[in-house]
Amino acid sequence: MKFRNQNNEDLEDGTDAGDDSQGVASDEKLASVEIALEETRDQLLRRTAELENMRRRHQAEREQLIFEANKRLIIDLLEVVDNLERTLEHAAEEKDPIAQGIELVYKNFLKTLERYGARPMQTVGEPFDPMRHDALMEEPRTDAEPGTITREIQRGYLLRDGVLRHAKVFVAKEPEASEIKG
Repeated sequence: MKFRNQNNEDLEDGTDAGDDSQGVASDEKLASVEIALEETRDQLLRRTAELENMRRRHQAEREQLIFEANKRLIIDLLEVVDNLERTLEHAAEEKDPIAQGIELVYKNFLKTLERYGARPMQTVGEPFDPMRHDALMEEPRTDAEPGTITREIQRGYLLRDGVLRHAKVFVAKEPEASEIKG
């Protein structure tokens, strides 16, 4: 059987049963095409894996950027929470509607922070941990173990189990002999 190529030249299709050299050449071409196909599949798999890894890396970077942006915002908002707490301390004696309104705003503010993963630390009565607390002062105490937090000056906050803001605290220490007698 004859075919014509792009230059209109007559070509044989190589199906002549008596020509074994054409069969061997055809097998070699088939083997080289199979090798090329396998290499192409391998490249496709590698590129697909690279693309998937790039997507994952991009997603992780995006989540980290969002986390950092939220973290900065929450740190700034903690000043508002501190001011609300100070206001409530001074308004504790009064039961007027304004003080009650401020308390509602404060509680809602804390709930909102908790929805984003920020929560206050519990410090008073806990052992001092320099990774979570800033000691402002050591005070001699007989009613508490040395190294125990006795007062909280500024509340600390956690974000996803990491420290968002260290708590500023007073820590108990063993009283000196002169302080016990005096």
